Amino acid sequence: MSVMRHSNKRTQHGTALAIRLAAASLIAGLLVSCQPETDGGANLQLLEWNGYQHPNYYPEYMAKYGREPEYTFFAETEDALQRLRRGYPVELVHLCPGQMAEARDGGLIKPLDINRIPRWDNISPELLELEDVRADGEYWMVPWEWGYSVFAYNPETIDVENATYDIFIDPRFKGKISLNSQIGTNLTLAGVIAGWANLHDPTDAEMDAAPEVFRKILENTRFVWTDATQLEQAWAAGDVGMSYVFGSGSRRMKQDGLPIVIIDPVMPWTCGLSITTTGTGSEDRAYDYINAMLDPRSGVELFDVYGYGHANARSVDLIDPDRVAGTGIDDPAATFARGIPVRTFDPKKRARLLQLWFEAQAGLE
Repeated sequence: MSVMRHSNKRTQHGTALAIRLAAASLIAGLLVSCQPETDGGANLQLLEWNGYQHPNYYPEYMAKYGREPEYTFFAETEDALQRLRRGYPVELVHLCPGQMAEARDGGLIKPLDINRIPRWDNISPELLELEDVRADGEYWMVPWEWGYSVFAYNPETIDVENATYDIFIDPRFKGKISLNSQIGTNLTLAGVIAGWANLHDPTDAEMDAAPEVFRKILENTRFVWTDATQLEQAWAAGDVGMSYVFGSGSRRMKQDGLPIVIIDPVMPWTCGLSITTTGTGSEDRAYDYINAMLDPRSGVELFDVYGYGHANARSVDLIDPDRVAGTGIDDPAATFARGIPVRTFDPKKRARLLQLWFEAQAGLE
C-alpha cells in the first residue's frame, strides 16, 4: 500500500475548467478595475479554499466595492485554524462543521448577527439545523456549499450483491480498495463496519476494538488517493473497485461511462463562512460579502463548476431541472435524511482514534 500526500479536496476538474475560471476572473477584473471603492476602507481579508475566490460567486459585492477581496488559501483546515491561533488578520474563514467546535471553543470565531444577512431566511432550513452550525443558541457559520460523499464500488470489478460497508474488510477483495487521505472518512467507514452505537462518540470498549477493523481495511487497501483523478484512472483500469468518492465525482464518473454503485448510507456535509475574532477590517464588508455569496446566481455557478448544492434554496430554481434530477441537490431534506451527516468527534477520542489508525497503518508497512 502506498500513501500519498493529501491535497485540497476541491481538486480542479481539468484544464478546460481552469481556463474558464481564469477567463471569468480576468473579465470581471477588467470590468471593475476602474471603479472606486464606496467607503475607502481596507480590503476584505479571507482564509479560503482555492477555487472559491472567483467574482462570479459574489457579483453584488463586486458591484458595491469594485474589487475582489484578498485571499489566503489553505489546503487543510488545520492550517487555517493554526493561522487563526497565531492571530492571522482576516475577517472571514471558510470552515465545515467538523472544525466548528474547535474554532468556537478556541475563541477563533464569533457568533453571527443574522439580522445583518438579508438573505438569511432563504437558507435551506436543513442546513441551519445541522450540528455545529448552531450552538449555545447562536449561529456560528453561514452555510454556503453542501453536498455528499459516498462509499461506492465498481460492479464490473467487485462481484457482490446487496453491498454494505462490510465489503471493505472482505478478504476476497484484497488489493481492490482505495481510500481517501481524509482519515475522518475512514473512521466513519470503520465505525459503521464495527457497529458503533454513536459514530462520532465511540465508547472506550469500541475504541479498544477499533484496531482490528482498521487493520482489515488497511490490509485490503491498494493505495490512498489525494486527487480524484488518481482514483478515476485506477477505477477505469480495473486496478481498484471500491473507494470513498466525492458525490460530484460519482456523478461525473457515471457521465463518463464508469460503472459505479453507491452504498448507503451517504455522507452529507455542508461548509460555509464564519466571522473571525482576528479581523482588523470592516465587519460591514464581511457581512456584505456573506450576503453576496448567498445570491442565487452564486448557487448556479457553484453547481456549474463543482456540482454542489447552494445554501440558498432558490438557487436550484435557476438550474435546468434535467441537470439537477438524480443529484439530490433539489431535495436537501431527503439527502440529509438518507445519510450520516459529518459531525465533530470529541477531540480526545479523535486523537486516540487517529493514533490507533496510524499504528495500524505502520504495522503493515
